[in-house]
Amino acid sequence: MAPVWWLWIPITLFASGAQTIRNATQRHIQDEIGTMGATFIRFAFAIPFAAAWFAIIFALTGKPQLTFSSGYFAWLSLGAISQIVGTALMLKAMQGENFTLVTAYVKTEILQVAVFGLVFLGEPLGIPTIFAVAIGTTAVLTLSFTHQDRHTVISKLISPGTMYGVASGSAFALSTVGFKGATIALSSNYLSAAALTVVLAQLLQTLFMSTHFAIYQKGLITRILKNWKHSIFVGTSGACASIGWFTAMAIEPIAHVRTFALIEVLMSYVVSRRFFRERLTPIQFLAVISLTLSVAMVTMRSAVD
Repeated sequence: MAPVWWLWIPITLFASGAQTIRNATQRHIQDEIGTMGATFIRFAFAIPFAAAWFAIIFALTGKPQLTFSSGYFAWLSLGAISQIVGTALMLKAMQGENFTLVTAYVKTEILQVAVFGLVFLGEPLGIPTIFAVAIGTTAVLTLSFTHQDRHTVISKLISPGTMYGVASGSAFALSTVGFKGATIALSSNYLSAAALTVVLAQLLQTLFMSTHFAIYQKGLITRILKNWKHSIFVGTSGACASIGWFTAMAIEPIAHVRTFALIEVLMSYVVSRRFFRERLTPIQFLAVISLTLSVAMVTMRSAVD
């Protein structure tokens, strides 16, 4: 039976909240274990929780009918590698930039993932969705500029934080397409396919990065283990976010999910204000209104579809 159309909305909200918490914790621990270490713990320490989720789905739905193929593993590899790159670039962008700004830059993936989804997966985009994506992307870019920045837009756009952040968005857009393609190729049962793909992706990512550390950064694993409490917290929230994203995107076109996930920018602002005492400027306030409008548009459009 097809899932209820609106189920992807609360799942996406859950994933956005978990991802905001995970990103904030990774930023906090980055000074102690470096960019690559903070990237690694997102995947390695999430495996037990992702495996537990798959076991729950298996128990509830029974043995899934899975179709493994070379195409599935190609999509899985694309998603896994792109997610590693995206995470590392995001954390690199956070060095010297504030939390809300980096989240805004990374969210340019909304527009990018819509294009990649159309090119690689053939997911059509209606005019209302394209309009909503354009408004949302414009809003998150506007959020990145304060009054002090309005005379230095060019220098801001070519700064390392902006370049790393936008590049991170590109990598995450590719990872989204890869994981969606893998889920579709694996099974028509979206819950089982999404849950298993999360586990396999994180195993693959852990293998890739562990091999890299064994060759080039031999002492890093020891430093990571010394920070095991933060690592487990990142793993838990990361697994929750991944499970949410995979499940939501298996139900709904990725452009809809990622556009609605712009709500993460607002969540990030709350976190940033709580810990860094940031406030919205009038221009940013207008951007928030535009962002909310784009979220409402894509959600209502999904209901009509």
